[in-house]
Amino acid sequence: MSSSPEVHTDVCVIGAGPAGLTVARELIGSSFEVLVLESGKYEPDEAAQELAGSHLESPFYEPHAMAGARRRQFGGTANDWVHVTWPGKTRVYARTLTGEPVDFEPRTWQEGSGWPIGLNELGPYYDRAHRTWAGTRVDDDPQTYVTDSTQPLTLGRLGTRMAQYAPADSFTLRARDQLAAADNVSVMVGCTVAALDGGVDGTRIRRAEVVRADGTTFYVNAEMFVLAGGGVENSQVLLSSLPFRPGGPGNRHDNVGCWVTDHPELRLGAIQPSSPEVLNRLGLYDLHYVDGQMVNGVLTFDQEFKRQEELLNIGAVVIPRRPGFNSTAERALRSLKPLLHGRPVSQPLQKARTLLSNPSEAAAVLRTFDRSTPANWHESPDAYQWFRGGWARPEVDRSQYSTLHVHIAAEQSPDRENRLSLGAQRDALGRRRLHLNLRWSESDQRNLLRSMAHFGVAIEKGGLGRFDPWMRFDGPLKPRFGGMHHPMGGTRMHEDPQFGVVDTNSKVHGIDNLYVAGSSVFPTSLGYVNPTLTIVALSTRLADHVRGRMSGTLTDERTVRQLN
Repeated sequence: MSSSPEVHTDVCVIGAGPAGLTVARELIGSSFEVLVLESGKYEPDEAAQELAGSHLESPFYEPHAMAGARRRQFGGTANDWVHVTWPGKTRVYARTLTGEPVDFEPRTWQEGSGWPIGLNELGPYYDRAHRTWAGTRVDDDPQTYVTDSTQPLTLGRLGTRMAQYAPADSFTLRARDQLAAADNVSVMVGCTVAALDGGVDGTRIRRAEVVRADGTTFYVNAEMFVLAGGGVENSQVLLSSLPFRPGGPGNRHDNVGCWVTDHPELRLGAIQPSSPEVLNRLGLYDLHYVDGQMVNGVLTFDQEFKRQEELLNIGAVVIPRRPGFNSTAERALRSLKPLLHGRPVSQPLQKARTLLSNPSEAAAVLRTFDRSTPANWHESPDAYQWFRGGWARPEVDRSQYSTLHVHIAAEQSPDRENRLSLGAQRDALGRRRLHLNLRWSESDQRNLLRSMAHFGVAIEKGGLGRFDPWMRFDGPLKPRFGGMHHPMGGTRMHEDPQFGVVDTNSKVHGIDNLYVAGSSVFPTSLGYVNPTLTIVALSTRLADHVRGRMSGTLTDERTVRQLN
């Protein structure tokens, strides 16, 4: 397709991450033309990546955390996925859990909770998405994967879900080849959408303004646009476009950029095993393969208990650690870590003395820090982390481990004041950079502390050992995240435009031909699960809708509601 100042197509998909690629792949073979625009290139590109520069203002995140977790490249952030386990060491994966029914439900005690579509409606799309992405059906039942050496733990209300994993190269390589071979799909890389032109009244997108890496501009005219730029970039494009200024046709209630959430990932605590035999009972919870599929067990409370105790959702994995982990020396060392980032630390000399008062413990602590690289991770026991498995293999000497690290992903409540906005600084293409204010509410903090207490009781009653809590929200050991890996919200889905940006079909309220794909449409953070499978499921559903409208089988919003 020509890259002249005026490019014409039927459907323009903006962004070639998992969301945009899913829409484009599902539309292969349709009777209409599809153009995919990607800001990055097929390989890493420093100039393209610099466009992700942004600022995050939060007491729990580094200022660069939002930019550092984004990838402007064909395949999107799939290029940054890291899950890997023995015997592979080069093919990387992402977790593919579905949301739980409780994640979609409105909660009387949580403002802004609930999805306008539920798990029953998304179920078939989850299955389609998983088969397309991973080649397997969705199955989180532990009984599917048990063997004599991998049995689920019995811990009362703390149960087990099996996380499945799917490969990154489904998006970074396979999608590239499929789209290249498609007769009706074209891809243009190195093309950044700066703004959407809403014409005279702003109720229909007329064209997209696109800037190449060299600064030259052209326009894409289309019947329909699917904005799939990324979890935060979707808001950036809308806020940079006239129809989406506060009060505009696509943002009458000033919701664009609001309700942003994340999945904070942190150490909940550590388990001091009651006996060395405990580690032999945890094989199900290590990353491992069953019939060629990577899986591992995730600990989470049963749904009725979450409802009863009004708990936000958390999911935990356990990883064995060597002596020194979770010790006084390690706490002292971690409390000094802010000095590396130029931040002040209270009583640094006292903390340094604590660290050095026991040289052997300090040396053990240094060995627990992850200093490995992907090239040698399987050769060093120090390298076992929440995203690198293999420690439960029969040939590994588990007597070297003395502690179990409990690593969690936690749910955040939607908060309208967690807002993306356009800052004063501009990037190399002249676009205003993003700024995010993100707080972690005190009610969420208290809720997570209650979950931590319940978790400790379940572990100790189940006979695994003593649970030593770690999590605090103040002082030198409070969480401080270097990456915001699961941004959600910003263009949230809600039937009422007063509370959301897109409707249940992912169409922007007040705009006839603009849809949004990606985690930015999530009304809530969907518990603790990685968002990509839900992104792919929603994008598959959206592709069906786009095909229906383009073919004329769906003609207006009333028909859309009847068919959905």
